[in-house]
Amino acid sequence: MRYDFKAEFFKVLANPLRIRILDALRDGPQSVTELRFRLDAEQATLSQHLSILRSRNFVLTKRRGTTILYEISDPAIWKLLDSAREIFDNQLVSVRTALATLRSEEVT
Repeated sequence: MRYDFKAEFFKVLANPLRIRILDALRDGPQSVTELRFRLDAEQATLSQHLSILRSRNFVLTKRRGTTILYEISDPAIWKLLDSAREIFDNQLVSVRTALATLRSEEVT
């Protein structure tokens, strides 16, 4: 059961726009309009992804007047995203090192 939860959890994060939304919410609660301009995304597309994030409890909503604001439900998600970035950076360094090695072997 725990593996099923993890698989579903990572499926939510399998979309780049959803990750961008979560990263944008680091600056605090934002409306769809604010996110639309910030992320340069179509409102319908953004709303669809926000709905998925909300249904999976990644984001919460609160109302300010007529505006609905989205905010992160658990700041620990940013630790996960930061760890993913660190892993990506480490792999990028490894690839660059391998390419540099190949290039130096070609020269010799």
